[in-house]
Amino acid sequence: MLHNVPVLPTTFKNRFILGYPDRRIRTAMSQPAYPLFFELICHGSLPDKKGETFAVPYVEEAGSRIKPLNAEQLYEIIVTHPAYILGQPVRLIMCYAGYGPNSLAQQLADLLGAHVLAADNLVCAYTLTPLNNGRWIMFKPRLQ
Repeated sequence: MLHNVPVLPTTFKNRFILGYPDRRIRTAMSQPAYPLFFELICHGSLPDKKGETFAVPYVEEAGSRIKPLNAEQLYEIIVTHPAYILGQPVRLIMCYAGYGPNSLAQQLADLLGAHVLAADNLVCAYTLTPLNNGRWIMFKPRLQ
């Protein structure tokens, strides 16, 4: 467990939950997975004043959120997970992870050197479709 965040399995061998599942996460867990991707489900933050977003896992016992995770922390969690294969594309099932030019998803793609699929707005837990005219965006690693 890195950064005090448990990474829990789901019924899909390629999908994991960051933190403990609340009602919305439980709903999203059962939606079909994209088999080629390493998928992570958790809540995402609204963009801050700099336009940055973060992964925001829940801690069920305390009923509160774990400190938001930035791209570097998410990278560490992913690359140390035994189910992740280096270079494998990642799907972030979390709200706002793909929002803005320097989104959490873009930063993660750069760190992983792999494609990252993320939504740029809210994600409906029942259908995993972006809301409010949002869309799924594939982020490619930028040359460094």
